[in-house]
Amino acid sequence: MKSVDPGILDQSICFSFTPSAMAKKLLFYPTWCGHYYCTNRYFMRRDTYPPLLLIYVRVGILRVFYRGKDYRAHQGDVVLLDCQEPHYYQAEDGLEFLYIHFDGSNAHDIVQYILENDGPLIQLHTNQQIGNELYQMVAFYEKDGVETPFQSSLRIHRLLTLLTIPNRVAVHEQDPIDKAVRYIRSHIGKNITLKELADVAQLSPYYFAHCFKERTGYAPIEYVINSKLDQAKIMLIHSTESVESIAFSLGYSSSNSLISLFLKRIGMTPHVYRKQNRSR
Repeated sequence: MKSVDPGILDQSICFSFTPSAMAKKLLFYPTWCGHYYCTNRYFMRRDTYPPLLLIYVRVGILRVFYRGKDYRAHQGDVVLLDCQEPHYYQAEDGLEFLYIHFDGSNAHDIVQYILENDGPLIQLHTNQQIGNELYQMVAFYEKDGVETPFQSSLRIHRLLTLLTIPNRVAVHEQDPIDKAVRYIRSHIGKNITLKELADVAQLSPYYFAHCFKERTGYAPIEYVINSKLDQAKIMLIHSTESVESIAFSLGYSSSNSLISLFLKRIGMTPHVYRKQNRSR
């Protein structure tokens, strides 16, 4: 399908999609995608438009005005917009970009989370992978490819996953939060403190706690408690150790602490949990 928008060159291509009722209710789904080559006559100005928009700039510059700020997206940059908000973007001569309009279950909430943390102009080490995903998507439809709503949803899920991977200078470098999580897992039997984890991450306790919560969704000590709980579940189901022995192995001074944790978090004692979940 060819676009009729001003400034779109003939070699450009785009595809539109009508999602099923099931896809609208349960999945992510595309509404448009395309590969555009543009002159500076191409622009888009809207007060609101229902779907979300993800753009990967392959060549040239795309000017974007969003939330009261001007941005210039260059080669390799990604632009993410919630088009329900007012937005304006315009090509400079020689622009080439890939894009997808999409929507779906909690998609707007996810995009708003990304926008709050990274803004609309995204410069991650995963940008090239995002560009590859979009390129392969357009190529698939250009070859008359047919896929299920679940497969289309998975494409968008991969894109959102790439957008939420932390920005690291180099992949081989150890991320401080990853180091802390690995420390928790390998010291599950210790009474781990916030300061201890901050020292592992080589960050101040306050900044570490902020970064950890932003990445995992949990405060550090809450994550430690959940990790102990998860390990206790595994041991209850896959071993014959007593509740008291399991509690000691997880760093608790008595079985009462583990029992209280299960009652508070799961609503039953470890004994009942073992009985309900263990294979006969």
